[in-house]
Amino acid sequence: MRRTEGLPSYPRRERLPAIHLTLAQLTDQLVNGITLGMLYILVALGLNIILGLMGVINFSHGSFFMLGAYLMYQFNGLIGFWPAILLAAVLVGLLGMAFESVLVRPLYRRIPEYTLLLTFGTALIFAQIVRRVWGDDAVRVDTPPYIPDSINIAGLAFPFYKDVFLVLLTVVILAGVWLLLNKTNIGIIIRAGTRDAEMVKILGINMPLMFTVVFGLGSLMAGLAGALAAPIYAIQPSLASEWIVLTFVIVIVGGIGSFWGAIVGGLLIGILTSLMALLWPPAVEMTGYFIMGIILLVRPRGLFGVEGLFE
Repeated sequence: MRRTEGLPSYPRRERLPAIHLTLAQLTDQLVNGITLGMLYILVALGLNIILGLMGVINFSHGSFFMLGAYLMYQFNGLIGFWPAILLAAVLVGLLGMAFESVLVRPLYRRIPEYTLLLTFGTALIFAQIVRRVWGDDAVRVDTPPYIPDSINIAGLAFPFYKDVFLVLLTVVILAGVWLLLNKTNIGIIIRAGTRDAEMVKILGINMPLMFTVVFGLGSLMAGLAGALAAPIYAIQPSLASEWIVLTFVIVIVGGIGSFWGAIVGGLLIGILTSLMALLWPPAVEMTGYFIMGIILLVRPRGLFGVEGLFE
């Protein structure tokens, strides 16, 4: 008989559990990824409009998303669910216009680092204001009783507001933004301004006013995304920092100044992040950075980036 006394004992090595995924699980995560990607698109497209036309690195953009969610929470009990979403988005858009006129505009002729530091500092101020008004504890918004909890599609049940309504509404909003940028005089001016703002100014167009309108539009989209996300996520001050980092990642992946880049980048990161939560949860937070690293190595301008042109 073999002696074992005195020999060190080692823990038994266990095999990693095999991953068994069903079609229903993959479908559910895919739909969740599309929903998440739609919110990413709204926020990233607003930032991309500002960055593509004005060259403003706006670190306060995530704060506008956060404020949209908090304002929706505040007004929901006063004026109702849908009016609260609309009012929150409009108020954030107006705040963005005032923000650009008072704080950002004096820094246009200075190096970009001044604007970066300004918007980073104001993001910290917005976070403290939110903590002062609403506190540090997370708050939530419930959908109205008349909105169904779920809907059956092909034998599968999907949350109606999150997975159906939000996706369809985002598609409608994106179609409206595309028409605005490509089929209206304001859109033509915006696109021309991305090529040569000085030449557009010489033609008699009030570019400072146009910059204010564009900044307000980008802020409105961030506020709208936050208001729409209020019934889905826990609303807390950390939303600002979480979403601004993800938004910049999406813009870099899709390409600065690209409409379709924001859409593809948002959907790509949203879907892959959701699938990663199912396949390897510890890597969820790294997914966007990993994708960004690969894109920067292969195509530094991003997937659809075109220097100096928003298209």
